[in-house]
Amino acid sequence: MSRLDDIAADLPREPGVYLFKDARGTVLYVGKAASLRARVRQYLSGHDERRMVPFLVRRAHDVDVVVTHTEKEALLLENTLIKQHRPRFNVKLRDDANFLHLRLDLSEPWPRYRLVRRIDDDGARYFGPFASAQKARATLDYLGRIFPLRTCTDATLKARTRPCLLFQMGRCVAPCVEGVEEASYLAIARDSTAMLEGRLDEVMKDLERRMVAAAADEAFEQAARWRDLLRSVQATVERQQVVDPSLADRDVWGLHRDGGMVALCVVPMRGGAVGEPSARLSDAGVEADAELLSSVLNAWYEQGVPIPDEVLVPELPADHDALEELLSERRGRKVRLHAPQRGDKVRLVDIARRNARVRLEQETDEAARRRQALQAVADVLRLPAPPHRMECFDNSHLGGTDPVAAMAVFLDGEPSRAAYRRYRIKTAAGDDDYAGMREVLTRRVRRGLKDGTLPDLIVIDGGKGQVAVARAVLADAGLDDVPLVGIAKARSASGHADRRKGAADRLVLPDTKDPIRLPGHHPGLRMLMHLRDETHTHAIQYQRTTRRKRSLTSVLEGIPGVGPARRRALLTALGSVRGVLAADEDALAAVPGIGPAVAKALFAHLHPEAGDAPTDSG
Repeated sequence: MSRLDDIAADLPREPGVYLFKDARGTVLYVGKAASLRARVRQYLSGHDERRMVPFLVRRAHDVDVVVTHTEKEALLLENTLIKQHRPRFNVKLRDDANFLHLRLDLSEPWPRYRLVRRIDDDGARYFGPFASAQKARATLDYLGRIFPLRTCTDATLKARTRPCLLFQMGRCVAPCVEGVEEASYLAIARDSTAMLEGRLDEVMKDLERRMVAAAADEAFEQAARWRDLLRSVQATVERQQVVDPSLADRDVWGLHRDGGMVALCVVPMRGGAVGEPSARLSDAGVEADAELLSSVLNAWYEQGVPIPDEVLVPELPADHDALEELLSERRGRKVRLHAPQRGDKVRLVDIARRNARVRLEQETDEAARRRQALQAVADVLRLPAPPHRMECFDNSHLGGTDPVAAMAVFLDGEPSRAAYRRYRIKTAAGDDDYAGMREVLTRRVRRGLKDGTLPDLIVIDGGKGQVAVARAVLADAGLDDVPLVGIAKARSASGHADRRKGAADRLVLPDTKDPIRLPGHHPGLRMLMHLRDETHTHAIQYQRTTRRKRSLTSVLEGIPGVGPARRRALLTALGSVRGVLAADEDALAAVPGIGPAVAKALFAHLHPEAGDAPTDSG
């Protein structure tokens, strides 16, 4: 018997979680089982015919187990351990730990929606998850057009003395200047949550009741506001298609597998109407479809995520009873997990499956285009292989002030925004682009040599001069073998920027006289331009942020008696410089370390016009 067979023979016949580990102790796979001994033995005996199981067993050196009282406890623990270890052979939903949600806390004064990636047990309402940041923001924008809640921060709300442009556009009811009563504002917020939950009939009845009541009280402006909201919601209802006469609330899951990739799609149905599908891609790991669904449902319906009455799936997991119990406990009401075999519900599951297939095909096509573009980059620059990691650098300043730089990173042709970096230029003069590029690249190369994260290709936003500087930095570090290319704007015969439509940028190689000119539709050029544009945008945003912070902070500098410690205390207590400007003497004096005397001097300095007000001579 092998070492793993010996270990499996001594495992308990109780429910729990098992962890396959390699010789270094790295967790390869986490699973749950009603009987730990029987489940692990299935892997080792060859009775589990899934394709990846032999690869898992071949790499495994040890099996650890955690015994639980029930299968439900095993489900919870499995989810926690997968998030903790992120094992190679488990299902890996892309961005599964970073789903976007809309958060609304009705206990806050003048509540507003926020986009968040983490759900906390804080009493707030959470809606989602959303398939992408774009869809989440589109939903937020759509809500804002129907329900005119504030979008500004608390500090901006306190500092405002007159309504902003959103009020003029009918997109905000201006709570900042008491343009609406608190009760009316909360009613709008509650109706918006009902709409997100699909309770549109309830929203319309509530708005109609409020409209009639306001008209009866001759509050015609308020009645008109409720009327406009009612019309917006009615337009939404008319666009939705009811496909379920029972008007039930359910989520319909579909799954499509192609080789080592799986796409899962959930189609929400609220009040019988179909909502927008959310699809996620996954590395298939070793899980069969039913087991994969169990892991995904457990992770998707975290605490705080709305759970419907019924969840339709193409196949019931072996632990569906425990999963039903867990989802019901999270919801606080009975949840049914059902795999339909006939009738209209089978058709709904097929709709979800087809959406999953389309999503996987789209991603497969996009992946093929990325591979083609990377190969084109390698061919043009004569690289030995398509670059896995590309880094691009760009400087930014305004008339020599606030000089900064940015780095954007593409991994296998996709932006890796977590790897983006921003640099405040410390030694070079603000208007010396060459010196700034030298400083930033030197810092990047020094760090790369230390942590081993050197790129396969360095891209410089610039022409021959910038490329020569980058080449010198790499040579000084002994990295002559790191490929380098500059990307420069197209130029006309007179040397000015060529702004004609379709004018293609040029690629500049070190020690090469003439730039490489490629057609604008060349896939390699388009990818390098995308990387350059990402870097440029990142640098511009950082430069603006730096300049704005300096401008605002300078307002508090040079005030007698207000040094760095007191400036920090003011900004911490009042949120921003705008908050400080909006505060009266009493609010300033309440800040720790300020006191009445300093507050009086500070207020006089910030508001000199207040001292010039005429006095009553009577």
